[in-house]
Amino acid sequence: MGLTITSGILADFIDNEPEGYQAYKVIFDNINTILKANHITPHLEPDVLDTKPLYSGGFPYAFLHVLRRFAAHVWENKDQDNDNWVPSPFLIDDAPGEDPILETHYSYMSSHLLTHSDSEGFYIPVKLPEVLFDTDASPVPGAMLGSSYNLLSELKSLTKHLGIILNEEDIISNLPEINQEIQDEGDFWVEKLMCATLLDAAKFSITNNTAIVFS
Repeated sequence: MGLTITSGILADFIDNEPEGYQAYKVIFDNINTILKANHITPHLEPDVLDTKPLYSGGFPYAFLHVLRRFAAHVWENKDQDNDNWVPSPFLIDDAPGEDPILETHYSYMSSHLLTHSDSEGFYIPVKLPEVLFDTDASPVPGAMLGSSYNLLSELKSLTKHLGIILNEEDIISNLPEINQEIQDEGDFWVEKLMCATLLDAAKFSITNNTAIVFS
């Protein structure tokens, strides 16, 4: 068991899991009810794609907290003169989510990376003024709706501090080096793994107009 990150779920389920397809159609209807209530254009999730749906799976849930802790420290120090500032490697522990700086940034409830369920939920390819919440009448797994656009922007604010280089199309141009650092479990390897994975998901979501689904 672990965190699975997918995009293009209807296109995947329409032939492979018809019951799952119908269940997610209901969820996307609820998502659109929430969007309409907030005066936002509905999202039309495609059930046919020109490419294979995106799938990444098996991440320990704590890995997401590791990336979030890194993000909180970067944003806490965003006014530093040195654009290349990075935090020192963190002590190995089992509770990155209890970091006091991360807890402070959690309390702002403004970040789409932070204000999201660890194990389920959606980022939709729609620009949102803020994270949206479901209602009793229109429930959505994870309760919170994030934006793929906002997620991409937040991730891009971390890349230079992780040594991740993006080209003009927001594709990682030094991926072999990053993959080697992840394989070697060097400094911030978990942060690099999760940032690269979510960058790929956000880019796929925006390009293909498909929601990112955590499960």
